[in-house]
Amino acid sequence: MWNRLRGPRHRATMAVAGLALCAQAGAADPGVEAGVRVGGGEGLDYHSLFVSWPSGWLQTHAVESWLPGDLVQAYWDLSVERWEGEDNNGGDNQTEVYIFGPVARVNWPSDRLYFLFGVQPSYMSHPHIDDDDMGGNIQFTSHGGLVFQVTPRLAVGLRGQHTSNSRLYKPNPGMNLASVTLAYRF
Repeated sequence: MWNRLRGPRHRATMAVAGLALCAQAGAADPGVEAGVRVGGGEGLDYHSLFVSWPSGWLQTHAVESWLPGDLVQAYWDLSVERWEGEDNNGGDNQTEVYIFGPVARVNWPSDRLYFLFGVQPSYMSHPHIDDDDMGGNIQFTSHGGLVFQVTPRLAVGLRGQHTSNSRLYKPNPGMNLASVTLAYRF
């Protein structure tokens, strides 16, 4: 069944469904953003749905005590990713990765062109992907991205991420992925 769902049609369907589901959640808060990421790396295809929203508590207690002003803004980010690869025998395999945690938006060089950084705990549904044993289900994802705000509601960006188990298990190979992001602010 999954083989029929791979490819651009499946990714487009996921994007539309994700944006539709997030529309209701984002209606009350103008800072809520939802979107898709598509990319790959190390022999994997990768796509993701995400939603992020401002964190007043983190902004007040973590960011503003160190950096007053609006240069850095704190967000919560929830992502559901699907990684697809091939095993040693050439058969398809995949895993879902669930990621939640804080993200820092650095409004530099401007409010329209900015950086996003984060380190978040992650859960992999299957720790064996492609030909790699990721060691276990609990992982950590660190990422950085450059985003351009095309309009007040639409943004595009590039993102690089590294996912590994941070030596919780052996082995700890890590996986490096790159993606293109499309996001819509509600």
